[in-house]
Amino acid sequence: MTFVDYHIEPDELRLHLGDLLRLLQVPDHSPDNPVVHEATGLFGQLPGLASIRGGYAVYEDIRIDEKEGSIRILDRKIHPQQQICGYMKGAEKLALLVCTAGEGFTARSREYNKEGDYLKGFITDTMGSWVVERAMDLIQEKLENAFRELGMHVTNRYSPGYCNWPVSEQQPLFSLLPGQPCNIRLTGSSLMIPLKSVSGIVGIGKKVKKRGYACDICNNKTCIYRNIKNHH
Repeated sequence: MTFVDYHIEPDELRLHLGDLLRLLQVPDHSPDNPVVHEATGLFGQLPGLASIRGGYAVYEDIRIDEKEGSIRILDRKIHPQQQICGYMKGAEKLALLVCTAGEGFTARSREYNKEGDYLKGFITDTMGSWVVERAMDLIQEKLENAFRELGMHVTNRYSPGYCNWPVSEQQPLFSLLPGQPCNIRLTGSSLMIPLKSVSGIVGIGKKVKKRGYACDICNNKTCIYRNIKNHH
């Protein structure tokens, strides 16, 4: 197994203040709006807070059991549930992806909250979630481009904690990756550290396809990705 590791600069993500304001659900984008004022200043600090790493490993020895809702990878099993396994139908390979924005956003957000500046704390925390999702999208794009040259397609990305896939499934997923990939570690309760980290799986094959993100199948109402998709 080879783990493809990327160090990503913030300017590679093509981030724009307007996208952040939409994510924050700010209807009035005038400079007089206090949220816009704070977000503008914090957006300028973003490059100094980000320490972005991510990557993926691709496995060929897989077996998808849609009825059981499981995927065997080598001698391990993950259980993404029936719906996700159905979306993986036809996959010849499976990619396991991880990405982190680093500790900076969480640390700065906590500093603001400790000082009682909860608006700045909230915006900074949101920026961290936004950055890591955009970075993961970029890594998936790199994966997709690599396999397109081989005549293959990729599925959407699915992650533990979403689409009814238990968060506890981080444990078997991480057991298939090198120790602390991209300096991400798991707690006993399957929480990723740094907190602004994401993981997921992507199916690869000649007959798989991407779908529109079906947020209606997911029970996570506070998902930042739901907000991103709804505001694009």
